Amino acid sequence: MSRKHFSLPLMIKRFFAEYLPLTRNHSPNTIAAYSETFTLLLRYLRDTRKIAPSKVSTCDLSAENILGFLNHIQTARKNGNKTRNARLAAIHSFVKFLLTENPLLSGEMQGALSVPMKRTSRKILDYLDSQEMMAILDSPGDITWCGKRDRVLFAVMYNTGARVSEIINLNVSDVKLERNGTICLFGKGRKERSLPLWKKTVKMLRDWIKFNRYAPGTPLFPNNRGGRMTRSAVAKRLNSAVISAKRKNPKLKLKNVSPHTIRHTTAMHLLQSGVDITVIAMWLGHESIETTHVYVTSDLKMKRQALDSLQPPSMKNGKYIADDSLLEFLENLR
Repeated sequence: MSRKHFSLPLMIKRFFAEYLPLTRNHSPNTIAAYSETFTLLLRYLRDTRKIAPSKVSTCDLSAENILGFLNHIQTARKNGNKTRNARLAAIHSFVKFLLTENPLLSGEMQGALSVPMKRTSRKILDYLDSQEMMAILDSPGDITWCGKRDRVLFAVMYNTGARVSEIINLNVSDVKLERNGTICLFGKGRKERSLPLWKKTVKMLRDWIKFNRYAPGTPLFPNNRGGRMTRSAVAKRLNSAVISAKRKNPKLKLKNVSPHTIRHTTAMHLLQSGVDITVIAMWLGHESIETTHVYVTSDLKMKRQALDSLQPPSMKNGKYIADDSLLEFLENLR
């Protein structure tokens, strides 16, 4: 594409309609997040620089404008560094796409690519010990239909360490219950991974599917209307189970338990059982082992053991406690 006939609004549309879903195979959630970034960016340029979204050009993607936009979302919208970095990553991805389509833009786009990410502090991961986890798994009653579903749902979440998005999109056909049971999950970037199931989980799934007489294409964990559960619905059902479990295990009163907490718990229990970190990375569907390494740095029990092993024999063991057409196009993607 020649520089003369280059249209940035057209490239933005191609980025979302072709590049992200087809070339990069990004999930609808990622595309929606990217489209929100560009909606905010185009509105910022329109309101502060008086540039109509459909008239935006490559020169408007200057380092000055991008930094202004990032500062704006942190001050006006109270976004933290993590959100800021996610918005910047979306912009960088688009700029790299532009350069693959028109390398002559390299000099002009260097400013945009030079805008740095901000350092973020990583919180210590919260996870449950085995007794706390068992209290939650035993909490849902099996008298009601929802209670039966929740017991199987939470058991599968703990067995697999799956993301909520992976769990709610499961179909009956995604589980294989002959002999050694397995489950097929579709993670970020639509990457597929198959995980083994405990014998107890296999039995629970068999009984659940048989009880409901589910067909292969049926959602494995539907709502009471037969449709797919939402993220918020899973969180709500888990919260109800946690409230009930607190009566059996008061330590849960000190924990803020979310569906992602169960994912952290699975990873930590695998680590404490001696499973290699590379296997845990594959289990969780992490693209990089660096993402999984956070579990090693968060395991206080392992740190205590390491500290105790380093103490001199004469010492007692201690404890370490640690309105525009382009805008309309982007809005329709969300």
